[in-house]
Amino acid sequence: MSAKRPRSKTKLELALEQPGAEGDAIQSNKKLKTMELSANIEEDSADMDSDEEALYFEQSQLIAASSTAPRGNEPADYGTIELIRLENFMCHPCLEMKFGPFMNFVVGQNGSGKSAVLTALTLCLGAKAAVTNRGGNVKSFIKEGEHMAVVEVHLRNRGDGFKKDIYGDTIIVQRTFNRDGITAYKIKAKSGKVISTTKKELSDIIDYMSLQVDNPMTVLSQDLARQFLSNSTDEDKYKFFMKGVQLDDLYALYQALKSQQALIDGVLESKAEDIRELKEDKDAAEKKFRLLQQTEDLRKNVNKLLLRHAWAQVSESRSFAEAAKNKLSDSEGIKQDLNKKLEDARAAVDTWEQKVSQASAAVKSSSASIDPLKDEKKESEDSLKNNNEKLKKIQGDERSVHGLMTGAQQKLERAQRDVDAEKQRLADADDGKLASLVEEKVRLLERKERFGLEVREIDEHTQTEQSATKDNKPKLSESQEKVKEREAGLRDAQNSLRQLTTNQSGNLEVYGPNISRLLNAIDRIPWKAGKPIGPIGLSVKLKDGKWSSILERQLSRTLTGFIALSPDDKERLISLTREHRCSNPVYYTSRTSFQLKEPPLEHLTVLRAIKIENEEVQKLLVMMNQIEQTILVEDHVEARRVMETSPKNVKLCYSINKNKRGNGFNIKMGQGSGGVEPIIGWDKPPRMATSVEEQIMFAETKVSQKTSELDEARNRYAELKAADDTSQRNLMELKNRKQRNKTEIMRIEDQIDVITNTLEQDNSNKELNRLEGIAKGHEETYQTYATQHEDTLTERQRLLGIQTELKRKIGDIDDKIGGFEKHADGLQSLHTAAIQQKEKSVLASSEAIQKIERQDAIILELADAAEKAEEHVRDQIAEAQKVGAEVRLGPNDTTQKIEARLNQLEADIRKKDARIGASSEKIAKDCREKTEKYNAAREEVADLERVHQALQQAFEERMERWGYFRKYISVQSRYQFRFLMSEREFDGKLAFDHKRGVLQLKVQPSQQATDTQRNTKTLSGGEKSFSQICLLLALWEAMGSPFRCLDEFDVFMDAVNRGVSMGLIIKAARNSVGKQFILITPQDVSTKGIDETADVRIVRMPDPQRNQTRLQVRR
Repeated sequence: MSAKRPRSKTKLELALEQPGAEGDAIQSNKKLKTMELSANIEEDSADMDSDEEALYFEQSQLIAASSTAPRGNEPADYGTIELIRLENFMCHPCLEMKFGPFMNFVVGQNGSGKSAVLTALTLCLGAKAAVTNRGGNVKSFIKEGEHMAVVEVHLRNRGDGFKKDIYGDTIIVQRTFNRDGITAYKIKAKSGKVISTTKKELSDIIDYMSLQVDNPMTVLSQDLARQFLSNSTDEDKYKFFMKGVQLDDLYALYQALKSQQALIDGVLESKAEDIRELKEDKDAAEKKFRLLQQTEDLRKNVNKLLLRHAWAQVSESRSFAEAAKNKLSDSEGIKQDLNKKLEDARAAVDTWEQKVSQASAAVKSSSASIDPLKDEKKESEDSLKNNNEKLKKIQGDERSVHGLMTGAQQKLERAQRDVDAEKQRLADADDGKLASLVEEKVRLLERKERFGLEVREIDEHTQTEQSATKDNKPKLSESQEKVKEREAGLRDAQNSLRQLTTNQSGNLEVYGPNISRLLNAIDRIPWKAGKPIGPIGLSVKLKDGKWSSILERQLSRTLTGFIALSPDDKERLISLTREHRCSNPVYYTSRTSFQLKEPPLEHLTVLRAIKIENEEVQKLLVMMNQIEQTILVEDHVEARRVMETSPKNVKLCYSINKNKRGNGFNIKMGQGSGGVEPIIGWDKPPRMATSVEEQIMFAETKVSQKTSELDEARNRYAELKAADDTSQRNLMELKNRKQRNKTEIMRIEDQIDVITNTLEQDNSNKELNRLEGIAKGHEETYQTYATQHEDTLTERQRLLGIQTELKRKIGDIDDKIGGFEKHADGLQSLHTAAIQQKEKSVLASSEAIQKIERQDAIILELADAAEKAEEHVRDQIAEAQKVGAEVRLGPNDTTQKIEARLNQLEADIRKKDARIGASSEKIAKDCREKTEKYNAAREEVADLERVHQALQQAFEERMERWGYFRKYISVQSRYQFRFLMSEREFDGKLAFDHKRGVLQLKVQPSQQATDTQRNTKTLSGGEKSFSQICLLLALWEAMGSPFRCLDEFDVFMDAVNRGVSMGLIIKAARNSVGKQFILITPQDVSTKGIDETADVRIVRMPDPQRNQTRLQVRR
């Protein structure tokens, strides 16, 4: 046996050697135990190799340190059981149990259903019913007499728990099953909300928390606990150990890897035979291919001919393409001739168009002169007709009124004679007193009538004055508002002059509010096609200031706008103007060139009257305002005369209104007086680029103009105010006169009433009164008819005068119309002739356009053919270059002759191929394919061998690590078992035989009695149970599950062993940081000195119902 190499000290040993490493926290009896265990290590080391010895020693130091050093226990963040709730499960109608995060004792009498808690935990976390050893299916766990059972487990889920944001601090797993065998899962959040109903989600939770519910060491049921504690063999213990620490599962996984390796071995064996066959096929094909080398000279000649054939095709294609180009060039020459004819025809159309326009304007002018006369004649004839009808009616009225007046006059004369006779009779009767009263009454009535007539005249005058006052009121208000408006205009003009005088750098605000901020923003931003141009007025300068107000008005908002140089920049600039609340328009002009159509130089156009510094600005003003075809003529009469001649390339004309400063006229071509529109001059500061001195001069002129307008408005207001004051005075005077006359009428009426009363008291005058009433009625009737007769006579004479004048006027109009119609007929003849010539020119132009269109189609077809020919040449060159570089061709190297020679050579090659038995192409292809197959097979086998080697290496590495895991866990469990057994001063040892799969427990109850260790079969029941508990605790240390469950662990123990075991378990639980223990016992642990503490919870089961002594479970 070789000598053992010295073992290096671990970090833990070095730490323990330092003074004060453990300090006073280690009690003296613990020190003694550690020394005793260290002595026993030397005994065990004889059975270990050097690596196990090092691990064993390190584990002994770690366990000794952890058992003696005080340490705090912290609950696991997730995976521990917080609560179990049972409903109609086994013997429990409704049971809820809460568990602590560390040590939990479930105590109760036999038959109280303690073991059902662990069964419910196993089933709820997804285990099958057979795992529990208590039933074959889930319906057997439903309480007798019930249809459905519910099991619910609350899992702690804190820290880095499973889907913490969804489930919260607790995950609730609920499993429901009924008598029909139907089972369902509900996985809820802490709030009770159902998150999932799938078992996959539960599997994910179990995997994440490493719960290991199917591991018998995690949940050791009552039957397994009894079997483990009483009847387990050494082989069972070893299997229990391997399965509990999941080394069996890992080993099975690695064996699957080994199986894959075996499959690859079989594939490699079959592939080796295939490769031999492929190599034989390849060698045979290569041998046959070598026979073809004899025809190499012939094939080289074929290749040379193929090269010459390819370039011969290129040469012929070039010739064809050159011919197509020549045809295209000839066709384009024909089109140029047609374009010349079209230009001549269009020039003729323009010439005759101008003549037609001139003739049309003359005809329209003549017709325009006739139409007003015809309208005037029609109006006069209508008036004459209406006058004749009125005359006939008035003559009939006059005859009728005259007859009525004559009859009324006769009646009045008879009635007057009767009154005179009655007066004479009364005068003779009372010496004339009553007659004098009657005469006095008549005189008073006449005076009353005169005053009444004067009152009516006053009312008429009053109505006239009131009407004049009413009409004057709006004029007076309007005049007053105009005075205020012109005062404000004068103030604005004065402010503008003051600003220009103060700020000599000019005023940008004429282009709109916020313009300065907009310009600053434009300067800061990068633009796609360049900085926008604007305001446009800055790029336009007027040469003659007299046209300023008219052009400023006509160019309107264009002068305040901007020009963007691309569509994207336009959209961006529009957004920028909106952002700065500017109403300046934004334009975009394409970069295409345009041709100006200007009138002769004798006409001053707007374009010639201004200076434009930017081509884009000029293009925009041409498109928007037609400045190149708008002429300027100062005198209005001359402007109309010029426009009547319809000058070429002229559409509009602006003239100056000499009667109103700054205003003008807009005259449209060929429309005479009907085409004249007034232009209201621009009354604000100019926007076209001018010097500051010019702006100040304009502002001063504006102030002077506004001052004159204000004086004019004030004078007009003074006139209207004076007229209104006069009307008010007249109204007051008429009111006073009317009041005086009414007073006099009232006094006369009082006198008449006195006389009337006196006459009424005398019965003798009744007849006179009656006769006078009759006479008065006839007199009133006569006066009415007389007035009507006089009115009808006057109206008749007026209508006769109108009739004579209308007849004379109609005759004069007829003479004028005759002269104009004769002149118009001559003009119409000229107009018709001009139209006919224009139509001929249009027809010639249309025919030229049609010919050009046909020629364009021919050119397009020829161009397409030429392009295709060129493309064919390029394709032929590309194909020929694939064959080889260009060669010089002789005069006999045509495609037909080359093809004939190729056919001869190919025939010779086919004869030789026939002797070989296959074509050269087939043999070459067959050789190439078989070589490729052979190489591919070799590569595939090489890939499989690499995979096989990689699998072998992976398997060996994993098995080596698996052996290391098994060794480490065995050493850890071995020392942990010895340490736990020392709690009762037992000397215990675990003997692992991994080759035979045996785990033996060797125990010496008393360390001082003898050095010989005994087998567990020779131990008492309590000693055996205590030893098994120590083994279980030792194996638990190698587990990763967050909780451990054990049912009736003390069933075979006596009181001494039970007490020591419970203390030992509690101690082990406290040393297992973050682990939860659930232990079930029928004993009252409080009698064993175990009380509830911060880390120990005692859960008591309710007593069993009545005489029930065992669970009612269907088997």
